Amino acid sequence: MKDLDTRKIIIFIVLGVTLIGGLWYYFYYKDASDKIDRLSKDIERLYKYKRQLPKLKAQYKAAQVEFKKYSSKLPLKEEIPSLLVKLNGIIKKEDVVLLSFNPKNAIKSKDGLYYIKPIDIRIRSTYVNCGNVFEKVAKMDRLFKVKNFSISRPEIVSSSKVLLDVKFSAETYYFKR
Repeated sequence: MKDLDTRKIIIFIVLGVTLIGGLWYYFYYKDASDKIDRLSKDIERLYKYKRQLPKLKAQYKAAQVEFKKYSSKLPLKEEIPSLLVKLNGIIKKEDVVLLSFNPKNAIKSKDGLYYIKPIDIRIRSTYVNCGNVFEKVAKMDRLFKVKNFSISRPEIVSSSKVLLDVKFSAETYYFKR
């Protein structure tokens, strides 16, 4: 009978240790193990970012340089008077007559980052001079886009010179804060 009591005690001890071990595993070790796995993955991800950091810094610097380059073409305000002065200088150099310069209301871009300022322009020139004006306008330091042009009323001045009325829409862009 003494053996029976010793066996019961040993069985209870083994069951108690197993139960305590099971509870410890369920409530502490399993959560800690999951947390360790999660943190290990986070550490791996952060080391990956750390390895990419020099490359990302170089890309950031390149993006800053590119932003400065292009932001000079997109000023912070409309600047219509200075644009008119530049356009008038180009037109005079090409022996073209500016008939009208009609700025419209600005339109916000679809993404809301900048504004589009449409301008209706009418000039009188030869075909070649009109092409030269378009080319020089495209090369301006300010972003200026020529759209929808039409040619009408040809007037023969001489056997080598025909004047045309050229009407076109232009767009200029700017940031607005």
